Amino acid sequence: MKIEKNSTFENDIIFVDGLWGTGKSILGPIISNMDEVEKIKSESIYEYISWLNQLEKIDEDAAVWMMRSYADSSQYHNRIGREINLRWNDDTGLKQVINKWDYIKRLFGKEGNDFVEEINSKNLAFSVMSHMLMLCPELLDKSYGSRVKIIETVRNPLYMISHFANYLDRFEASREFTMAYYYQGVKIPWFINESVDEFVEGNKFERAVQCIVKLYPLLETKIENSKKNGLQILEISFEEIVFDTKLTLEKIEFFLGRKHSEKIKIILKKQKLPRNTIAQGNGHKDYGWQRSNKSELVTYQELLKIVSENCSISSQESLQSTIKWYNNKYPSKLSNFSFNL
Repeated sequence: MKIEKNSTFENDIIFVDGLWGTGKSILGPIISNMDEVEKIKSESIYEYISWLNQLEKIDEDAAVWMMRSYADSSQYHNRIGREINLRWNDDTGLKQVINKWDYIKRLFGKEGNDFVEEINSKNLAFSVMSHMLMLCPELLDKSYGSRVKIIETVRNPLYMISHFANYLDRFEASREFTMAYYYQGVKIPWFINESVDEFVEGNKFERAVQCIVKLYPLLETKIENSKKNGLQILEISFEEIVFDTKLTLEKIEFFLGRKHSEKIKIILKKQKLPRNTIAQGNGHKDYGWQRSNKSELVTYQELLKIVSENCSISSQESLQSTIKWYNNKYPSKLSNFSFNL
């Protein structure tokens, strides 16, 4: 039996994707408040299905059916107000949208096929914030075709180290849901399938470096191949979002074919965009974020010190090579700082 779903919605599906710590949440409110775009959601199901399919743990026909069915049902639930996130401070909470009352009114409305017709006729875009989905994008293309548009956020590797390290430090927690396996009693992220002994023996900072220097080349290859196959992908660096916000907004409008809200200035003010330094904005304290008015150079040097004091020479060299690649591909004012350990 081949499981199929050929009758699907016709609206756009927007994924705001990225590796851990690339600043995806900064784009959430910007995307959510564009013309005819539903409030962004954080739903890990798309990652899980794609990862399992990539590892051949789930049949492709079942995976495609789940991807199509879940996206359409989730968008329908959006439109009738069934899954409004009322947690005020969540990245995907009601606080992050300008037209809050429009969403609240849905709680008291009707349901039915009329809303499906509205979704299709107005092309009400479904938007999702995801993690590492572009490491296995093939299923997105097979499931959604031209409906899907992916905004991939990237970030200078040096600025991701502490985030990765803090995340991996609590990787054994029961509230941690990234797919993993165990080797010698150590929980290993699903994407680490080589040099596993090195991962087990390293401290949290060396593990962070190992993840980052493995993931960026893989991500680059996946993006290049996917673009060749027609998948619609827009790469945006966190540094560009922060330092050259106007250019970022123009790129997003052109890519999605939608306009920003007339209240975009309010959204940018909340996100503290643009900034003179990265650390002047918002962030997640759980991952070590601290707001600071230090100069960017001082912050950069402090991050280098963390690496030099906690990582082996080989890890430092690998990270240096990855930073050099990143600076060439996604240049910013950070590219002017030298990597001297």
